[in-house]
Amino acid sequence: MRGVGQRGLGREPGVIHHGANSGYQAIGLAYQLGADRIILVGLDMQHTGGRSHWHGDHPKGLGNAWGIEGWRKNFDALAADLEAEGVEVINCSIDTALTCFPQADLRDVI
Repeated sequence: MRGVGQRGLGREPGVIHHGANSGYQAIGLAYQLGADRIILVGLDMQHTGGRSHWHGDHPKGLGNAWGIEGWRKNFDALAADLEAEGVEVINCSIDTALTCFPQADLRDVI
């Protein structure tokens, strides 16, 4: 796979749009691999509990999600493109600021 710095869904075979974060890329990869239903778990897209990541901050010199507000905005175009492609995305993250996908309890969708 090749990542490009664009918003929306990478429809060209072998190309994903990175959306500035790994969760965005994972969704693009799932699409490229043929998924027609994607369930998100742990994609909170916020500084939950004052921490930048679920595992705490990265060491000095590595990024700590300072652009997260912009990352969330990138998902709007991705959500619209996935819907147009007929791909269902359900956000089962317990505490999330990502609102462009329908939300549900994981126990109800698996």
